[in-house]
Amino acid sequence: MNRRQFLTTMGAIPFLPSLLSGMPLLDRTKRALILIWMDGGMSHIDTFDGKPEAPPDIRGDLVSKESSLEGVYLTESLPLLSQKMKECVLIRSITSPEGNHDRGSYYMLTGRRPNPVLTHPSIGSVFGHEPSADGNPIPAYVAIPDAHNYARQGFLPITHGPFELGARPDRRDFQVKNLEPHPQMQQAMELLRQVDELDGHPRSEAEAARDRFLEQAQRLSLDPEVRALFDVKAEKPELRQRYGKHFLGQSCLLARRLVEGGVRTVFVRDLGWDHHIDIKNGLTFGYPPKLNAMDEAISALHEDLDRRGLLEKVVVMVASEFGRTPRINPRAGRDHWSRASSVLLFGAGLRKGTVVGRTDAKGEVPVERPVSPADLFTTVLAALGANLHQTLYTPDGRPVRLVDEGIHPIREILAS
Repeated sequence: MNRRQFLTTMGAIPFLPSLLSGMPLLDRTKRALILIWMDGGMSHIDTFDGKPEAPPDIRGDLVSKESSLEGVYLTESLPLLSQKMKECVLIRSITSPEGNHDRGSYYMLTGRRPNPVLTHPSIGSVFGHEPSADGNPIPAYVAIPDAHNYARQGFLPITHGPFELGARPDRRDFQVKNLEPHPQMQQAMELLRQVDELDGHPRSEAEAARDRFLEQAQRLSLDPEVRALFDVKAEKPELRQRYGKHFLGQSCLLARRLVEGGVRTVFVRDLGWDHHIDIKNGLTFGYPPKLNAMDEAISALHEDLDRRGLLEKVVVMVASEFGRTPRINPRAGRDHWSRASSVLLFGAGLRKGTVVGRTDAKGEVPVERPVSPADLFTTVLAALGANLHQTLYTPDGRPVRLVDEGIHPIREILAS
């Protein structure tokens, strides 16, 4: 067996696959991103773009009230966020031609329209993967509990992919999959070293990179300080209660722990926003109700980041693949609607209290400042301080611009 075959076989050892999914090294002094993904299609009218004066079949059964920003109406089920709007940025005019879940998610998460030839990397895979001289094993990109198919590395190397926890932080038995040292780890690494000594050929670039991944995975698993970043139970009970003892609350709390410890991007995936039937009950009933959990978790995250002095270092984005139909359907739900949706932002590099765009009286289309997912993607990267002129390369050496020509940040959102 040669070295290449042996390394392939090593993938069968349980502790390696998930730890090798992405182990870039970090510079802890730079900005970070928390992307809270409302998976399924969050209704803009029933969250951040209320239409209280619209007919009943448009406004629905959820009551909207004016927030702390004049002229901005949020559902009354988001009272805490409503009071914080002066500290946030709201975009009410996201518009896209992609009304399918996969295609809409692709556009929002990668900033590119779907391409049959090329799978583009997500925002978490193009940001924050700079090497660090101190050998820091903290992953640059973490997904809670997992990543959407289009929140991955695309054509970039697997090292730019997310480290997926594979577990829910609200569960009593929460434990990151394969994070604890495997009993066979040391034996496997020693065996690899012995095989390396038998290989007299010079290391290829791919083999050298594979070696670095193995070393980083080992350091991550063996470093108790790094493993402690994932221990949400170490937080004070009262703070955990403030976030909410539900999936979204504990995920947002864990996201704060991770960015404070050096992770550059955290992707929180909250399922269950595809409300084709009985949207009022879907949003206001359950354990907990979707809107209540959202209000509790995201307002607590804002307060916690602010209290710790992290709002100037972290960008938080709350987004979904598209909005939902302004008109209630015969099943009391709302269907897919890509022509208008809303995104909430706050944190580093952003101008507080800014509202971008406006939809018409029915919430159907933007009538002021339409914003594409590509514009949003570029704006968030600009707020994070990323190099927008960067060129990425496919495995066959094809150059791909990070941002297409003609796409520019939304300047009125940016603080400078």
